[in-house]
Amino acid sequence: MLNFLIIFIILFVLEVLYLKIAIAKGIIDNPNHRSAHITPTIRGGGIIYVPALLLFLFFYSDNSLNYLPLIISVFIVAIISFIDDINPLSTKIRITMHCIAFTIIFYQFGFFNAFSILSGVFLILTYAFSLGYLNIYNFMDGINGITFLNALATFGGLWGINKYVVEFENSNLLMVYILATLVFGFFNFRLKPKCFLGDVGSIAIGFSIIYFVIKLFVVTQNYVTFLLLGVYLLDGGWTIVERILRKENVFKAHRRHLYQQFANELKIPHLKISTGYFVVQLLCNGFVYYMLLNNNDLILIALSLFVVLSFVYLYLKKRTYDKVEKLNAKNN
Repeated sequence: MLNFLIIFIILFVLEVLYLKIAIAKGIIDNPNHRSAHITPTIRGGGIIYVPALLLFLFFYSDNSLNYLPLIISVFIVAIISFIDDINPLSTKIRITMHCIAFTIIFYQFGFFNAFSILSGVFLILTYAFSLGYLNIYNFMDGINGITFLNALATFGGLWGINKYVVEFENSNLLMVYILATLVFGFFNFRLKPKCFLGDVGSIAIGFSIIYFVIKLFVVTQNYVTFLLLGVYLLDGGWTIVERILRKENVFKAHRRHLYQQFANELKIPHLKISTGYFVVQLLCNGFVYYMLLNNNDLILIALSLFVVLSFVYLYLKKRTYDKVEKLNAKNN
C-alpha cells in the first residue's frame, strides 16, 4: 500500500511539472469548429502513463523481461503520438508505428507460431480489429472526463477480474494504471479541465486496454471478455459504419459520435455525458465479471447483448438527430 501511495505522489508531481512545461512550450489544444471545448487547454496530459510503467518496473517487477513487450510497445505508440500532438504526422506513419507495436505483443501471445490459412486469416482480422479499436479510442476522447472515466472503469474491471476470477496479469501493474488514470482525472474531470489526454494519452490507454483484453481472452478463450471494450466499440464502431455509408473519410475529424451530438448540438453538460457512458461501461463490466465467474463462454450471449445495446444506441442516435433537426429548423 505504501508503494502505491508513493507512486501516486510521484505521478501527481510529474503531472504538475508537465503542465508547467506544456504552458511554457505552448503545447495547447486551441478550439476549432470541430471542438467540444471553447477555451485553449493543455494537451498531452496522458503522457503520465509512460513514467507510470517505469515506476511499476522499479517497485514491483521481479522479472522485467516479462513486461518488455508491453512497455516497448506502449513507448512506441506514446512517443509517436506525442510527436503527433506537437507536430501532426501523416496517417501512414502513425499506422505503421501502431502495426509495429501490435506485432511485438502479438508475437508475445504466440500468434505467429501456427502457419495455416485459418491462422493467417485470424491474424489479419486481429490486426484490423486492434488498429480499428485503437483509432476509435483516440476519436472517442473528445469531451471532459469521458476517457478518464472509461479508462477507470475498464482498468478497474480488469483488476477485479484478475484479483477475484482468473489471474491473467500482475495485479500491481493494473493498479498502477488505475493510479495514473486517477492522477490524470484530477486535472481533467472538472467543468474547466486543466488538461486533455492528447493523442499520447488516448493512444497509450487504448493500446494498453487492447493488450489486457486480448491477454484475458487468450487465457479464458471467452468472447464475453470483449464486452470490456463495449461502450467505445459501440459508439465508435457504428459511427464508422455511418460515415462509410455517407462516403466520408473515416480518418478525418468529425462530430458524428453520439456523445458529440449530445455535447455540441443538444448542449448537454460534458460531465453528465461522460458519467452516463461510465455507468453503461460499468454494467458491461459487471456482466463480463458474472459470466467469467460462472465459466459461461457462450459467444451467442456476448453477441446478443451487443446486438441489444446496438439497437438501443441506434434508437438514441435517431432520436438525437431528429431533435437536432427540429432545433435547427426552429432557429432558422
